[in-house]
Amino acid sequence: MSTKIVDETIENSTPAGDRQIVALHLGNEVYGIDIAIIHTVITPQAITSVPKTPKFVKGVMNLRGRILPVIDLRTRFEMGELAEDKKAGVRIVIVDTEGLTAGLIVDGVSEVLRLPVNQIEPPSGLISCKGGEFLTGIGRMTAKPGEKEQLILLMDATKALTATVQGLDKLKNLQKAA
Repeated sequence: MSTKIVDETIENSTPAGDRQIVALHLGNEVYGIDIAIIHTVITPQAITSVPKTPKFVKGVMNLRGRILPVIDLRTRFEMGELAEDKKAGVRIVIVDTEGLTAGLIVDGVSEVLRLPVNQIEPPSGLISCKGGEFLTGIGRMTAKPGEKEQLILLMDATKALTATVQGLDKLKNLQKAA
């Protein structure tokens, strides 16, 4: 698994050997998604629920004439409700991956980071945290003197959208039907 991660890291790197990722916040953690798959970041919009979909599928929304499925990553990762005073920072990150365009609801989006490939390690096989199966690596952001090193959990957006290929097909069909 680590060879695959390293190979993908090299393929998605900038010429300087860095990966560009967008920092997404969920709870106290920072997740990173490759900037190449992010279409846009928007404030929350009206979402129409769709019956008989997994609990983490909040429904569909209209974005500039396109109907997109919307996934709540807090629900997906089995996290509790967001505190009321933190809801102002909630964003929907529109991603394009594996032929699917979808929205990911996150607590916040802070910045685009350049992460050196030599600062990325594969996740330990011992990780059993909620959402751990969606991780492709863990990045270490070097801190300024006097600050703590920050860990960035690198997320596979396709796996976060669906746990199985069947789930991906269902989301693609939902997007086409709407």
